[in-house]
Amino acid sequence: MKGGGQVKFLRLFPLLADLKTTRGETLGQDLLAGTITAVLLIPQALAYAILAGLPAQVGLYASIIPPIVYAFFGTSRSLAVGPVAVAAVMVSAALIPYAQGDPDRYLTGALILSALTGGLLLILAILRLGWLTNFISHSVLSGFTTGAAIFIIGTQLGPLSGIAVPRQAEFLEILHTLFANAADLHLLTALFGALSVAGLILARDRLVNLLCRLGLSKTAASVASRTMPLVLVTLATGVAATFGMNAQGLAVVGEIPSGLPAFDLSFLGADGWIALAPSAAMIALVGYVESISVAKALAFRRREKIDPDRELLALGVTNAAGACVGAMPVAGGFARSMVNFDAGARTQSAAIVTAIWVGLGAMFFAGLLQNLPKPVLAAIIVVAVFQLIDLRSVRRTWAYDRGDGLAQAATIAGVLLLGIEGGLLLGVGMSTAFFLYRTSRPHIAVVGRIQGTEHYRNVCRHAVQTWPQLLIVRIDENLYFANTPRVASRLSDLVLEKDDLKAVIVICSGVSYIDASGLEMLQSLHHSLKEMSVGLHLAEVKGPVMDRLKGARFLRELGGAHVHLSTDAAVRSLLR
Repeated sequence: MKGGGQVKFLRLFPLLADLKTTRGETLGQDLLAGTITAVLLIPQALAYAILAGLPAQVGLYASIIPPIVYAFFGTSRSLAVGPVAVAAVMVSAALIPYAQGDPDRYLTGALILSALTGGLLLILAILRLGWLTNFISHSVLSGFTTGAAIFIIGTQLGPLSGIAVPRQAEFLEILHTLFANAADLHLLTALFGALSVAGLILARDRLVNLLCRLGLSKTAASVASRTMPLVLVTLATGVAATFGMNAQGLAVVGEIPSGLPAFDLSFLGADGWIALAPSAAMIALVGYVESISVAKALAFRRREKIDPDRELLALGVTNAAGACVGAMPVAGGFARSMVNFDAGARTQSAAIVTAIWVGLGAMFFAGLLQNLPKPVLAAIIVVAVFQLIDLRSVRRTWAYDRGDGLAQAATIAGVLLLGIEGGLLLGVGMSTAFFLYRTSRPHIAVVGRIQGTEHYRNVCRHAVQTWPQLLIVRIDENLYFANTPRVASRLSDLVLEKDDLKAVIVICSGVSYIDASGLEMLQSLHHSLKEMSVGLHLAEVKGPVMDRLKGARFLRELGGAHVHLSTDAAVRSLLR
């Protein structure tokens, strides 16, 4: 392969480029990190498949082929791809009305969701539309994550207590059912659930300190504590099998077929693609935002770079491939990725190691997990998502910006009252509405010169020098259709307040874009001022804005002498 072709090939598969410069020490770190991540991933994969309402083996299938595919296409060296909690609960919400109680149709629907998710991400990648995800603000994303985590914990209260709760129940209905049927609490189930939650919390908070006192480094102790879920699964399965607790009413996973996932495209002929498309779009959006957020955070810590559009491609191919091997939708998980990173993963070779270990587990040990108690998996889910709850951020956001704070709080409430998708749409809608409201009411400051300097500041905030024949205003917002009426009205009022006005200077340092409506407003202002024998002048116009204005008739009518490099240059020119 010639030089240019080889470079393009390596750009398509970043892992191969990494392997060309990888040394034995790095491969050893990847081997260790991949092994440790697999220890965490196996119980999580089982738990998230159950959370999605799917057979447990689907979670294992989603942890074998998809991570390998992402390893070759992804630009993140540390992101660990597999089943994630939020996507799992969104899958469940989409498939319950679709399947209508048919297990085979439910599983087929999950594969359709994977294929649609992958296809939509690929379309976004081809069209380079990754910027669309920027419409989910940080406050809305934080609120969505908190609300989803609370919702997921609510869905696991039934498995933790043994009280039957309808799968399609909303959050408030779940709570009502639990309180109304508290007498049906199954003590053995509740005991397993409580002990599992307590064990996982102690392992996370106390085991690290204990291992550090025994001589391990903090990083090694933290990584070691992550093995607790697998240890817990092993112990609980052994106890339940030894004492036959399934016969005593303890819900267990049941038989898990051994073997690797098989290539199967039969789902392509199923119906329901159009019906599931909206849910797939939401899963794709949330999965990508979660993945890119984790990938960027980890890359920043090692001064690496992430290509957002390439991540769209990588996650699209990954989900599409997963659908062909019986996998549920996947994304980059926060907890797994942090374990992978802390364990020292340097390339995506670690993900391949993880997938190999999961594959070996699916081949040789899946049959041993049939007595795994479901309360243990519920406990793993609860402890994993509990750390995503951040109610304090609502107060911090509210204190800084009430609009963002309200959108964040509404997103949390919307997820709990309207469901996962409804809550996210509510949050995005509210944050967009607040943005339009703020930008439609731009700050317009009348400014003057600070004595002895070339600096111009707001007359309401500083002691400045002004001139009766000059009106100097600064517009601190882009000029577009939503705010031009208000800007025009405000400028007209300021002009009418001046009796001896000779010139208006509009400072454009805060204007990065002027649309057709904004241009029309400036033209109208110029003509009106001209009839009053008042000149319109522009100062500090940004390069991109000037490039657009050069092709407009407005600038020719205004004249080059009326466009100034700086505000002070405009003032000195007019005073002369």
